[in-house]
Parts: sequence; C-alpha cells; structure tokens
Amino acid sequence: MKPKQKILESSFALFREKGFQATGIAEILEKAGAYKKTLYDHFPSKDDIGFEYLNYLSEQQRVVMLKVLAKASDMADFIEKWVNFIVRNQRNTSRKDCPIALFSGEISHLSQFDTYRNKAVHHVLETVETCILNFAPNLRSDLVKSLSYELYMSYLGGLRLYALTKDRKVIERMKSQMIVSAERIIKS
Repeated sequence: MKPKQKILESSFALFREKGFQATGIAEILEKAGAYKKTLYDHFPSKDDIGFEYLNYLSEQQRVVMLKVLAKASDMADFIEKWVNFIVRNQRNTSRKDCPIALFSGEISHLSQFDTYRNKAVHHVLETVETCILNFAPNLRSDLVKSLSYELYMSYLGGLRLYALTKDRKVIERMKSQMIVSAERIIKS
C-alpha cells in the first residue's frame, strides 16, 4: 500500500473511532507507520485529510445505496434494506450515528470545511434522487428533490435519536416514516 493511502486509511479509522478533534497528527503517523515529512508531502494540514474524509464518507454512502438499490424490489424494500445495512454496520463501533453527521457536527465551527461538508451532503442527496428515480422514473423533478430531502432528514434524525437512546424501536419508526413519505409523494 502506498504511503498516502496508508495515511488516509489510518486517519479515517481514527476519525471514525475517536473523532477529528481528538485525533492528533502523531497518532495518524504512528498508525500509518509513516513519517511527518511523508504526511506533509501529501497533505498540507490535518484539515486536508478531513476534506478527503468527507469525500470518502459521501462516496461510501453512495456505494452502499447503489448496492442496496440493485437488490431492492421497490422503494419500501430499498428503504428497509438501506437502513438495516447502516444499522448492522454500526454494531462494532462506539460512535453510532450517520458518519457524515458525526463528522460535520464536530467540525461545524470550522468554516474551512463548509464547502466540503455541503458538497458531501449534496452528493448523498443526489444519490438518494437516483434511487428514487429508479422506482419512480416519471416523478417530477421537484418532487424527487423534495422526497430526497425528506428521506435524508428522516434518516439523519432517526440515526441521531437511535444513537442517543439505543432504542431499536426508533429505527423501525424511522423506516416506517420514510416509507410513508415515499409512498405519499410517489403516489401524488
């Protein structure tokens, strides 16, 4: 594995486990088995690694959604499988929640991340739109956009509440709410 890739993978694992603010350059270097000069040859600052992390998170969300989409029979099935996949993957982490939301919340006071955070969120919303259009290809574009926002807001809120309460009923309610929203808008 190339040094840049080692640094990114090590950074991403630490950011996910401990958070961006709690992760130091020395920890990244130790985990990656890299030297400070190597890190700075590829990344002018830790913020630049954070920018890469946001891109990575939004692309991972896209990959997951498209894999789930390929196996889903309809919109309700897609929502069910998507949420189940996310919750299953969070079983082995102490930081339960949407990774983009976790990271964005942690860096919300750092204006240098605004453009990257917005880009990551829009990338996910565009992927949600792609999934909606797969099941409702004739849905008006304004309704597709509206539904993508509604589904993503429900997803973010549901995962946050689940992270706070650890109550599995929150996940079931979130999925139900998302399915009802999709059916309401698609049938309109």
